[in-house]
Amino acid sequence: MSKFAQGLSKLKLKEVPTYVQEHAGKHWTPGQIQSRTYNFLHGYKEKYIDTGSIKPLTDTMIGLFFFSYLVAWPQEYAHMKAEEKAKLEGKSGH
Repeated sequence: MSKFAQGLSKLKLKEVPTYVQEHAGKHWTPGQIQSRTYNFLHGYKEKYIDTGSIKPLTDTMIGLFFFSYLVAWPQEYAHMKAEEKAKLEGKSGH
């Protein structure tokens, strides 16, 4: 278990927001985020792109699938609610 999770498990509920805020202030500074992002991208490039792996292609395809689902979801949800409302009112959905 991580040090953060261990510390979190020892707290009362009202102490959690302060603990999380202090942890984020120490470990998620803009410089640290930039450094971690750079290190991740550099490692990803060395491990997958430079070796000619198919993983970047599959990661891109999966990412685009989730992005398109996220973009289309509000319209689909509204459509589903309209059909449910029409059923409750006794009207035909199609």
